[in-house]
Amino acid sequence: MAKHSFSVPFPGSAQEIVAKAKAAIEKAGGQFSGNEGNGTFSVPTPAGTVKGSYAISAQSFSVDITDKPFIVPGSAIESQVRKFLEKA
Repeated sequence: MAKHSFSVPFPGSAQEIVAKAKAAIEKAGGQFSGNEGNGTFSVPTPAGTVKGSYAISAQSFSVDITDKPFIVPGSAIESQVRKFLEKA
């Protein structure tokens, strides 16, 4: 069961948003595995590792956070993911 779920609308192609997500996660020292349909990721943080999965449908990048440090709120993770996808 997901601990936090959200969707981020995006312009452009699924290939572009996957490339942005992959670049941002790997730049942060994380691991990214997936394609233009779905995949998984994990990102280390000072409080512990955040793990999740994503799926792309039309122009929506849907994220399910499956594991996160107890002290890190889901809203903080969502905010960071949105920043990554907007600036990447």
